[in-house]
Amino acid sequence: MSQPNFEQASVPSVLTKKSAWNIYTMLLLIAFISLLVCNILLYLEIKEYGGFGAVKGSASATPALVSDYAQV
Repeated sequence: MSQPNFEQASVPSVLTKKSAWNIYTMLLLIAFISLLVCNILLYLEIKEYGGFGAVKGSASATPALVSDYAQV
């Protein structure tokens, strides 16, 4: 019976390092890019309608609309 050759056996060592790019890292990167694109598109949409704070008026107009529907 022959003896096993331990020099050629592939033993996992502590020195081998796993890759940092797995499927979860790629999904996180895709989610970050999509959030970034959505924020840029939202900013462009708000800028098209006059920018932040462009809507003026009193906040008391909203309860009057709600009370009209409540009476019906």
